[in-house]
Amino acid sequence: MSNQSLSFDEKINQLLAFGLNVFNLDVAIISKVEGKCYTVLHAITPDNSLEIGTQFDLEGTYCVHTLVAGSALAFHNVSQSVIANHPCYANFQLESYIGAPIKIGDDIFGTVNFSSLNQSPIFTDEAYDYIELFAQWLGAEFARAITKEQLIKNSNDLLKLESVANIGTWEVDLTNNKIYWSQQTKRIHQVDEDYNPEMDSAIDFYKEGASRDNINKAVENAVHHGEKWHLELEIITAKKQTIWVSTFGEAQFNGDHCTRLFGTFQDITEAVTLREALKKKKAEAERLLDDRSMLFAKISHELRTPLNGITGMLTTLIDEHSEEKRTEKIRVALRSADILLSIINEVLDFSKINHGELKLEPTNVLLKTTFTDLVSLYTPLFKSSNVELEVTNEISDNCWAYCDNTRLSQITSNLLSNALKFTEYGCVTLHTSVLNNNNKLTLNIEVTDTGRGMTSQFLQSLFSPFTQEVDAKNSKGGTGLGLAIVKELVEYMGGKIKVSSKVNQGTTFSLNIPIELGKEQKVELNPLSKININACELAVLVVDDNDINRLVLDASLNKFNIKPDFAVDGQDAIFKCEQKHYDLIFMDCIMPILDGFEATKQLRSKNICTPDSTYIVALTANTSSQDKLACKQVGMDMFISKPFKMHSLEIAIASAAKRLKFKH
Repeated sequence: MSNQSLSFDEKINQLLAFGLNVFNLDVAIISKVEGKCYTVLHAITPDNSLEIGTQFDLEGTYCVHTLVAGSALAFHNVSQSVIANHPCYANFQLESYIGAPIKIGDDIFGTVNFSSLNQSPIFTDEAYDYIELFAQWLGAEFARAITKEQLIKNSNDLLKLESVANIGTWEVDLTNNKIYWSQQTKRIHQVDEDYNPEMDSAIDFYKEGASRDNINKAVENAVHHGEKWHLELEIITAKKQTIWVSTFGEAQFNGDHCTRLFGTFQDITEAVTLREALKKKKAEAERLLDDRSMLFAKISHELRTPLNGITGMLTTLIDEHSEEKRTEKIRVALRSADILLSIINEVLDFSKINHGELKLEPTNVLLKTTFTDLVSLYTPLFKSSNVELEVTNEISDNCWAYCDNTRLSQITSNLLSNALKFTEYGCVTLHTSVLNNNNKLTLNIEVTDTGRGMTSQFLQSLFSPFTQEVDAKNSKGGTGLGLAIVKELVEYMGGKIKVSSKVNQGTTFSLNIPIELGKEQKVELNPLSKININACELAVLVVDDNDINRLVLDASLNKFNIKPDFAVDGQDAIFKCEQKHYDLIFMDCIMPILDGFEATKQLRSKNICTPDSTYIVALTANTSSQDKLACKQVGMDMFISKPFKMHSLEIAIASAAKRLKFKH
């Protein structure tokens, strides 16, 4: 049994053969007993007829008496004994039997027994000692096998858990200066399975700097003071990959001497990455919340100025009899309205940018006229100040571009407004040019001023929202969104913006924006003058649920000698169109009962208003590209956003007249 070269099964077979020889019997069996089930684990029979795994009812075996006795039991002449009527004798005619229970601790595992068809001499005390010795050895071996099997299972389970949780173990034997890493720890370090870490080089895996310093300090405190550690550190694996790990460690002492360090090692790169991402999102959310709070504070302040201009001028108009003063007050009110609209547009643009909803709407435009028209708007503003506006427009007269003309105007307008705001004396220069490289255009815009300039520190936050003045005492108002929107628009269009500035000397903004070559279009500057019509002959219907909007549109159309009819919602519009034919319909989109989209859809689908007979214009406060597309899809011919300009109404009337061929 002490022969280490033999396997467990080989030892058992030799043990059973030895027993048969000692007892001079024919059959040897080792069984496992579970409840009333007797299972053959090992057996030697004369004809090898008893197969391993064969099961019997425990009551049908002599071993039932052995288990009841709880110790070795033998019968040398069963037919003449008290168990002569036992089923085992009836079935197998076994005359001789000696067996003993196999115990693991206090529990019965099974039995070891020897038997024969022949009667044997009376079993001696020596025979009982042998069978008891066999049973004890088998009990110990089975216990060890079960323990080993459980340990292997636990080890495999641990390896699986290590792999699933990405946790490895490690140990440092300080007595023998050896390091042990589990397979998972080796995987985390991305080394081979046969890699053996060394005391001097293991520390090199930790990233130089804070990580290496912290683990060195933790080990030192553990060895000298018995302190445990839990650290999150960066390591550089054998494959040069930087990852984050969580390491637990503690020391084991023999008296006052530290003999061993051990702990766990876990790859937490994904968790750290997620945590950092959440931190960034939290910071971003907090920033957006601060931005929103600041936006509300700024807007509530900035809106009051133009509102005061509008309400104040309109209030004083009531008792104003001087025609000259009435005209001047109306101009102030209109200018205030333009400022109010500009603030609202800036807020809407900023919101679109923040939510990723900004969309470009390119059209074919004569590029030079974009800046010519813009300059004509700004010339009066500069004349009323002490600042000159110098313009150099080097764009060709026949350069057509496919771009978002509105956004280009907005970019340039914001830069000119900003330059004028911070320039008390001197001049502002606008220089525009186009570089054509194989039909790929690059628009260059440069705005230079001789104003107060900016410090390098201020330049770093120049394009941040709500930054609109060099310092608080020199604030000139505004939402502080203008330059932030400019930068976003330029980059969204694929361009670049640069700024250079010197305090008290001035600032230069340089922009380079790629644009597509456009197709030449016919341009009508005065739509109505090109068409020989009498607008009063047009039958016009205004559909809007708001009383003020209807009054404004009525007054505006009266300028063209048009007396419109009115409908208060989409359902009312369909009813009126069924009673009377209309050449032109101004349709609001958002209304109760039936909105403008569905009303238009029904008017077109039911042929109440066909495209050849009725021109339908969307007149709405919703201005997104999706809204415009929705209007087109239901059959509307044109889109005008509120608040509208008289020129937009003129184009709508002219387009309707041209479509319907209204002539004198």
